[in-house]
Amino acid sequence: MFPFDAESKLAGMSLDRDLRRIAEAAARRAAEGEEVAGIVPAEPAGGLRVYVCAYGSEDSTSWLVLDATGVPVSDRALIRDAVSIAALCEVAEEAAGVEPDSARVASPGLLDELGADGGPEVAEAVKAAAGTVDELVRDVERGYKLPLS
Repeated sequence: MFPFDAESKLAGMSLDRDLRRIAEAAARRAAEGEEVAGIVPAEPAGGLRVYVCAYGSEDSTSWLVLDATGVPVSDRALIRDAVSIAALCEVAEEAAGVEPDSARVASPGLLDELGADGGPEVAEAVKAAAGTVDELVRDVERGYKLPLS
């Protein structure tokens, strides 16, 4: 077993490698004139990791969620869950005044940790963001690069 710091560092290096691999897979799926604008790793439930990828062009944003192997996800419920937890974690980080110094995985556990550390301000921010998160989910569904099932 590794000491906590070594284990955390190894986990971070592994996530960085995964993000580079997913970024390459996401770039291959960019349409002409599009660029990968961002990737958020998320584990919406049960340790299943997916990557929420945003694509930007001059006049629009499109979306794709890739599984851990770089294959696009078409399951609407999984996409909704991944986008929701990614957005809620970002809201909680902002409310808690946390700026991650490295890549992190959006998950219910991270959200709980941020809520415990950030107190009632985080809970209120997350609660207030519900409508915005719902709108983001609808935007992702409208701009999704593939048909959803």
